[in-house]
Amino acid sequence: MKYIFFACSTLVLFACAQKQQPAENTTAPAATEAPVTTVNNKLPDPVCEMPYDTSYKEWAVYKTDTLHFCSATCKNVFEKAPEKYMAKLGR
Repeated sequence: MKYIFFACSTLVLFACAQKQQPAENTTAPAATEAPVTTVNNKLPDPVCEMPYDTSYKEWAVYKTDTLHFCSATCKNVFEKAPEKYMAKLGR
């Protein structure tokens, strides 16, 4: 038992004695928003950003845009904060 305690204590001391290296200062390139990819001039699902699919049955009209949703859940989320999701699409 005392050997286990000694081994654990040694590991803790060894870990604490390591010189802390600062993280590399890498600056990420400026994030540029990717253009919205449309299929047949149809916008993707604004909530989960899945590309438009002809099988989408849920849809809504926001201002002049008709938006198609992959599920009723995405449609309900969109309807709670449409401005937020339209901003993601750049509209």
